[in-house]
Amino acid sequence: MDVTIRTWNEAADGAARFDRAVHAGAEAVADALATSSGLAWVDVLDPTEAEFAPFAAALHLDPLAVEDALTVHERPKSLRYGEVLFVTAYTVTDDGTTNRLSVFLFECGVLTVRLGPGFDVDTVARSIAANAGLLRYGPHALELMLLDAIVDGYTSRVTAVDERLDDVEAILFDDRASDRVSQMTFALHKDVSELRRIVLPMRDVVGSLLRRVSATPEEHQLLPYAEDVYDHTMRAADWTDGLRDGVESVRSTNLALVDNRLNTVMKKLTSWAAIIAVPTAITGYFGQNVPYPGFAEEWGFWLSLVTMVLLAGGLFILFKRRGWI
Repeated sequence: MDVTIRTWNEAADGAARFDRAVHAGAEAVADALATSSGLAWVDVLDPTEAEFAPFAAALHLDPLAVEDALTVHERPKSLRYGEVLFVTAYTVTDDGTTNRLSVFLFECGVLTVRLGPGFDVDTVARSIAANAGLLRYGPHALELMLLDAIVDGYTSRVTAVDERLDDVEAILFDDRASDRVSQMTFALHKDVSELRRIVLPMRDVVGSLLRRVSATPEEHQLLPYAEDVYDHTMRAADWTDGLRDGVESVRSTNLALVDNRLNTVMKKLTSWAAIIAVPTAITGYFGQNVPYPGFAEEWGFWLSLVTMVLLAGGLFILFKRRGWI
């Protein structure tokens, strides 16, 4: 388990300053989140239940919230436990790796619990420092920027999946790529389903933040930023719905093309079988061991040959005109 405390203070010239402490203990974390002179961001990476217990006790965290924060499979949600607001969501990287991120909001800071290292907190911290003017509005501003970074990850991942779908559509009508298309669409279906599972519930999480900011007069300056994050979330959610429809359309089209190719092959095989059956039937007739017109005569041979050519040629022309050959 790694514990990092980042404390934001406004310098005399108005510039932002982040003080960073690594491997802090439970008491230091409790002091940082209770200090009103600055805004603290405490980040805990991959804690076990026993390792996190002292922090939960020092911060008086609700056991249900702690259980949700340490459980791998939880639906993204935003709940209030007493005076502490609890938010949990999934982060996603460009390669599709997902990790859990839970946020506890206190009066003077936030505590984040990460299950997995996929969320680059150092990059996010630098981005927050570049927009530190918003942090004077309190923990909701820090929550807003954290959710903004999470949703930006969704947009980046959805864009990558959309580009892969375009690649599949480009080879969809290649007769030699049907198996490859099936494999790619199956992988895309899994990726889109995973995205929908983590993106769609985020509409409620970000919507809850938007309502809290709207209801707090002193935080109205954050409202445009909250609306922007909500808009990005809705766009990502709508995009995933469109991707699901696109993947299903490609799968259906590929199956229809496979069936059409199979029908074409069957028509060709049936046509050639009918053509081959003509000489087989005629040679069988003229190969009888009983007398028949032309039996043991040269003109009988020519009669059978001409009959085979005419009938087989007629069938070939008929099937060719119908596109079966």
